[in-house]
Formats: sequence, C-alpha cells, structure tokens
Amino acid sequence: MNVTVVGMRRSIFYPTLAFLVGLGLMLSSCGRPSGDSSKRSETFVFARGSDAQKLDPADVDDGESVNTLAQICEGLVRFRSGTLEIEPCLAESYEISEDGLRYRFRLRNGVSFHDGTALTAEAAVYSFQRQMDPKHPAHLEEASFSYWNYLYQDVLEVRVIGPMELEFVLSQPNASLLYSLAVFPAFLVSPNALAVHGDQFQRHPVGTGPYEFVEWRPNEAIVMKRNEAYWGDPAGFERLVMSVVPDNTVRLLKLKAGEVQGMDGLQPSELDGLEGDDSLVIHREAGLNVGYLAFNLENERLKHREVREAIALAIDRESLASVALSGAGRVAHYPIPKGFLGYPETEERIPFDILKARGIVEANKSLFVEPFEIRVMNAPRQYFPDPVSVATFIKGQLENAGIPVNVVASDFKSHLNTLRNGEFEMGLIGWVGDNGDSDNFLGMFFGSWAAEKGMASNYSFYRNEQMDELLLSARREGDLLNRADLYQDVLDLWRRDLPLLPLVHGDNIAVIDARYEGFELQKIGDLRLGSVRLRGASTEQP
Repeated sequence: MNVTVVGMRRSIFYPTLAFLVGLGLMLSSCGRPSGDSSKRSETFVFARGSDAQKLDPADVDDGESVNTLAQICEGLVRFRSGTLEIEPCLAESYEISEDGLRYRFRLRNGVSFHDGTALTAEAAVYSFQRQMDPKHPAHLEEASFSYWNYLYQDVLEVRVIGPMELEFVLSQPNASLLYSLAVFPAFLVSPNALAVHGDQFQRHPVGTGPYEFVEWRPNEAIVMKRNEAYWGDPAGFERLVMSVVPDNTVRLLKLKAGEVQGMDGLQPSELDGLEGDDSLVIHREAGLNVGYLAFNLENERLKHREVREAIALAIDRESLASVALSGAGRVAHYPIPKGFLGYPETEERIPFDILKARGIVEANKSLFVEPFEIRVMNAPRQYFPDPVSVATFIKGQLENAGIPVNVVASDFKSHLNTLRNGEFEMGLIGWVGDNGDSDNFLGMFFGSWAAEKGMASNYSFYRNEQMDELLLSARREGDLLNRADLYQDVLDLWRRDLPLLPLVHGDNIAVIDARYEGFELQKIGDLRLGSVRLRGASTEQP
C-alpha cells in the first residue's frame, strides 16, 4: 500500500454531527453511549486522515480504499483475525493438488451479494476472469488490474467445476498464492452490479460483507449500512461511517468529544497523553510495513550509484526514526520487516557517515550543484505519521552533507500518480504488506514487471535480469530454507545497487472508544469493523 506529491490543496470539509444528520443517521446514539449498555448503538464513526481513491477491489492499492472495501467485500479465504493463518471465508473448504498446480474451492451455500445475486461458482469465477481476460466485458478500460500481474501471474485459468466449486490452474507452483487469495484483489463482487454500473462500479461496490455501501461524499465520508442477510455474525451497527478528518489533532479531539468512535493515523507523540485515559483503548503492535526513500533511476543524476550512496550515508536514520515515530516503530535496515523470510540473522547496516558522504559530494561536484527534489505526501501513514516532518528532517541532513534539497508536498492521490509515472527525482513512500510474504515486498519493489509507467509499484524503475530471476525462483520454490537463501541473494543485490533506501518500520496504531469491543489489529494492516459492537450488545441477528 503507499505515499504523496503536488497540486493545489483543496479545502476539506470536516464531517460534523449536522452533516451526519443530513445523511439521515440516527445520531442520538452516535456519541458515547449511556444508559442501558445492552442497547444496540445505531452508528459507528471511524475517522481517518484521507479518503479512499476508488472502491473496485481489483483496481486499488491505497490503504483507505482497502480499509473501506474490507467492510463490504470478502474473498474465498481470509486471515484469521489478528494472525497470518489462513481460514475459509466464502469458501467453506479447499484442497491443493500434490504438484501445487491446482487449487480447488467449495463455496458456502446460501450466501448472497448485497444486491441479491446468489454466490455460485460462476459468480465467483467472474471476479477473477475479469482481471485475467482483456476481452472480458468487466475488464474495464480505466482499470489497471495491476495486482493481478504482481500476485497472480502464475494463474493460467480459473474455471467452474460444479455449481458451488471452482478451480485455479497454475503454470508453475506459487508458494504464496493461498495467502494472496486472502487479500483484497481476490475479493468477490457481484457480476450483476458490474453489469449495471460498468465503469462507475468503483463508486457503487457490491460484495458479500457485513456492511453494504450506501453513499460516498468525496473527502467527507463513506456511509454503509448493516447487511441484514449476512452469512456470519451480524455487524454491530445499523450504520458505519468512514469519516475523513485530515488533521491528526482534530481527529483525536473528535474522538475525545464522542463525535467519532475510532481513529487511526495517530501521532506517536500523542500516545503518552492518552495513557491512563480509561475512556479510550489504544491498540498498538509492530506493523508489517516499511517507509522508504525511492530513487528514480531514470533520472540523469540518480542513475549514478555514487549519488544514491552519498544520500544514504548522509541520513542518520536512528535520529530520523526517533523524530518520525517517537518510539512507535524502529529503523528499517532492509526493505522487508524483521522476521520475514530471507531477513539476515546478522544485519549489515547502512552506516551514518557524514564525512564519507561529503567526500563523495566533493568528488562529484557537478552532480550536486542543482537542488534535488523530494516529493512527499501530506497524509499520515503507519510508517510516516507526519510525512512532511520526515521530508524536512531529511532535507536538513542532506544539506549538512552539501546536497541541496527542495521538498514538495501534495495530497496522497497526486503523490501516487507522480511516483507511478516516474515524474520525480526522490519520493518518500512506503508499503504495508498484503499477505505476510517476502515476495509481496521484494517483488513489488524490484521486479521489472512492477516498473510499468502509470501503474508502477517499483517506483525506482529498477530493472535487472538477475534480480528478476531470483524473485521468480523464490516464488516457485516450495522449500523454505532454499527460498530464504534466494531472498538473501535478493537483499545482497539490493544493497549493491541501492535503488531505494529503507528508513523506518512504523507501528500499527488505532484508538477506539472504550465502550466498544471486538476491535482487533490485523497483521497486514487492514481494518475490520464488522466485529465491533457496543459492549454487552448481542451478536444475534437484530
């Protein structure tokens, strides 16, 4: 998932109680509940720093869009809450052939999409075939379907086996496929809704999840209602609102005032002030993410490795982690989180060496005359709660080494577009792991297939045949020890070529009103609100 760049900053409307009343919400119980604690609260409002970009699970890659879709849509399998263990979801069971080339799923009976369309094997296959086949009627022209190329490129065919059975056929074994089927590009959507809405489906998502989409007011709020026909435990609220409140301090004030019941994007420096506040519950754990500085290797100056090395040596990343995260995270020494497959037992860290950096600058004066430009977002992320302060810190560090820098900040959507199109020199960005697998970081960062302009996640536009072969070999390899060795070779090649500089791993933090229960942080960073409810409220269908 990712970070930001330029443009006029639009004025943002902060959703208020009056706005929510205008949506017809029952707000008498939207604030902190009182009285009979068993009474079902009608509305839950979750505040976040920026809006979703689009709501087609096959064509998103930003956290806000994913977190919204996680309330509306589901996949064949999912991660057991709070873990990286796979469990059935819309499929009640599955089996994998001995050669690893066939994955067969049997669907649950009696499940329907929000528009009443029955979940069948034919309906399920539709969600995958539309991504695979450019001639499919729902392979929308405006959509990139980039994740299909990244995570599912070994899938040759998805076919109907029986009324409630479907099968994936692979060209070669893929050790991470089952985990990739638990993430958002594999969410199932209604074929009928796609036929009705066409290219506007991204504004009218229809899935099988605990909440149904109602309304989207851009840069204000996305409103959902309880799915009364949900196959699992019913959602805890009549209405769920994902509210946009760009300012971190304002979000926290709204939470304390009872205008919202949950939030993320909290400044780490604000955590100490919440300790001992019994009205709020802080959820915090190490996040599976990395914030980094991407070097555009197509740039005339940054294509020189010595320039990238000087920049890396000039940044005191220990101090940066302290400034950026205030103890809510740690320095990133590699482009994958610690503990991931291939992470070295003995770290070989990039040092902070200002004298060596100055020496490189002095030896290559012509490459450092004009200021470099660092692009940055102005919206918080797990890895950069205050990204502009990170950019400002780096600017000071680099200028101390004789490297002039300008910082350009913009909204998240513009920033992503700038990076994807290679229209930058250096960019602050990050990634939150989708499936808990090393390939989901390293393949996205360094695979040449991820460096296509307009849909890139390899923002460095780094292309290396040896790197590609290592990544593909690791993806095929079923033996964990051999696979770990291949990823260590990938990391060696990364350090040699240095297409990006890892900076920090941020903690996953959310704060929830203490009068609500059922919230749990997810390892891959997505948001599940279907299980949240007022303490003591029934889980039975209303």
